Amino acid sequence: MKNLLRGVCFLAAPLCAAELPEPVLPAGVGVNIHFTRGREQDLDLIAAGGFKFIRMDFTWAGIERKKGEYDWSAYEELTANLEKRGLRALYILDYSNGLYEDTITITNKHTRKAERAVSSPQRPESIAAFARWAGAAAAHFRGRHIIWEIWNEPNISFWKPKPDVQQYTALALATVKAVRAADPQATIIAPGSSGFPWAFFEELFASGILKDLDAVSVHPYRGDKPPETAAADYARLRALLARHAPADKQNLPIISGEWGYSTQHKGTPLATQAAYLPRQQLANLLAGVPLSVWYDWKNDGSDTNYNEHNFGTVTTKLEPKPSYLAAQQLTRELAGYRVARRLETADPNDWLLLCLKADGSQKIAAWTLGAPHATTVAQMAKPLTVNLDMAPQYFTIAPPDPRLALAAAWEAAPQSAAPISAATGGRAVIRVRATNPLAEPLTARFSAEGFDGGPTELKLDLTPRGAGSGELAGVFARRDREALPVTVRAEFQSPSLGAAAVSASQHVEFIRADPLRLALLPVAQGLRAVIENPARLAFGGSLQAGETKLAVQLAAGAAQANLALPKSPVAQVRLTDERGSLVAETAVPRMTGVEIFAYRTALDGDNKIPAKATVTSAAAPGPEAPFAQAFKLDYDFAAGWKFVRCVPDVKQRLALAGRPAAFGVWVWGDKSGNHLNARLADATGQTFQIGGPAVDWTGWRWLVFQIGDLKHASHWGGKNDGQIHWPLHWDCPLLLDSNRHSTTGAIYFAGLTLLDAEN
Repeated sequence: MKNLLRGVCFLAAPLCAAELPEPVLPAGVGVNIHFTRGREQDLDLIAAGGFKFIRMDFTWAGIERKKGEYDWSAYEELTANLEKRGLRALYILDYSNGLYEDTITITNKHTRKAERAVSSPQRPESIAAFARWAGAAAAHFRGRHIIWEIWNEPNISFWKPKPDVQQYTALALATVKAVRAADPQATIIAPGSSGFPWAFFEELFASGILKDLDAVSVHPYRGDKPPETAAADYARLRALLARHAPADKQNLPIISGEWGYSTQHKGTPLATQAAYLPRQQLANLLAGVPLSVWYDWKNDGSDTNYNEHNFGTVTTKLEPKPSYLAAQQLTRELAGYRVARRLETADPNDWLLLCLKADGSQKIAAWTLGAPHATTVAQMAKPLTVNLDMAPQYFTIAPPDPRLALAAAWEAAPQSAAPISAATGGRAVIRVRATNPLAEPLTARFSAEGFDGGPTELKLDLTPRGAGSGELAGVFARRDREALPVTVRAEFQSPSLGAAAVSASQHVEFIRADPLRLALLPVAQGLRAVIENPARLAFGGSLQAGETKLAVQLAAGAAQANLALPKSPVAQVRLTDERGSLVAETAVPRMTGVEIFAYRTALDGDNKIPAKATVTSAAAPGPEAPFAQAFKLDYDFAAGWKFVRCVPDVKQRLALAGRPAAFGVWVWGDKSGNHLNARLADATGQTFQIGGPAVDWTGWRWLVFQIGDLKHASHWGGKNDGQIHWPLHWDCPLLLDSNRHSTTGAIYFAGLTLLDAEN
């Protein structure tokens, strides 16, 4: 089965709103810096590397040292030095100012030492002062083509004393209003989030801020997972944006504002970092992300064991690392090119990107996520054999190949940027445009696969050098996906091609305005069917599991419905609307409850930090408790590096039955912001830690830890090779990390369950 092309087309509206870069290399290649004055040798090397943007903190406290007085001189110098080299600035409007907020004691997450810091703007006076300063900055630097970003990673410790989406939203709304008033043409982005914090996004976007932003910025860090894996998160984020954005902002761009890989000892190897930098840029462009900022320009120190010291593309002495040379090669090889299409390959790990210039010049950027091997670019008149490795290679196609020109001579995009909904019958239309680059007639046949109603087809007869367009229409009845992918396949036939038609395909994505998510979760009585309604629209229908049929009624404004299902051997659970049409369906997972009768607490971290923690059996709180009994974890942490492991209180190591794909547990949250993780150990004694969420909720929530993520998890001890040596054993199904803040509270957990275990 061939891997279909993954290119995403965003032709319904321009990608580059305001003054965002065009998606042509190297216009959107950026890098993070940490300086303002001098350092012209750094800037010379940045420009020589082909970077076109720098991202830098634009610090409030350093500019406003006396209330109402602003010293712009450091940033005047930096901006002028950038302009001399053809570089643009992305300035981050951040952090707090002691003139307006209190100083507090926190623990530095890197040094683990107590430090004095200023609370993030929370008072009306400080929010107004921050917005006033941001507006003054926009007015002062008006016309300098600066992108203004509101804060840096407010969903983690950069918001003090702890993340608070409501506080950040208040600041962001005031700031965007002030900047827009000072410079109506300003380019404004936010929130510069660490990762993809979905709950944080939901609340922020619901505030209406999207109507005043020119792009949404995220930091797609993903441990050592390769850059190509961010595409699914971008798709989910686009669905969320479409649900909250006004009609004229349905194609709001996404910016990759900060993202890199550290080459610390036992971290990402130098060669891998060098491969990931150009792959990140290219994969982001393919996913419709016009600006990608690599973190970091220069190593921040010389400690090879310290993660934060080793993100740079050059050393502390400005010696180029392989990643700098890779950036230079990318920006030179593909200068003036756009990523036109991902070509079909037999192996889904292989990436062949067709890149085109406006004059018709062609290049192919090629790499693989798998082991090195040879492959063939089959779409060419004379097939090209290339040896693939993890690092991109660039092949000039000269003269341009007419078959490749055909593969890129068409575009498909949603006819309307409006999300799909049941109100319009779920109808979706793809607009197809094709240009005939040949001096002879051309027949183009298009088909679209992915609609719930089956494939649809279109035929265009194109005159020599002519163009044509048409529509592919279909229906999406299902509502259990927010991103709705359709694969459009094209096949071209002309007299000169003979029997050998040229084929290509493209991924077109629609957004669902009224999604419904159906999940089955274990409870004491059997299963709980949870129907999530993120759009909070009214819905009526039925839920059926075997012979059991339950009425479903969601009132407008309701976020979800919970229904109890008895234990039964059914394989599927179906949700239908009032007309009987299927809107959601899910398989009943294989679930195996884990009986652990007692836990003990194991405190860890800095021994100098006072902490207490106990775990006891207790009645499960709340009216919708999934189980009658639960384990209660009481904790009291002073500020500092401290965490507690909930360890099964057994005499011998407790193995996980079979080879489960994941395990889940119910957790009653206390909205503390503390972080949950889990630890497993393998047969060699190697310990793996799986990252979980911050406790940003109250009440019961079902959490799932994917065992497949172990290959990307932190690991130590035993063989220490990152490979799973079965069987796995429980170290602690739950670990609570204080995030180095002073915190006191209690959480409950229950219903530890193995999911999809294989014997």
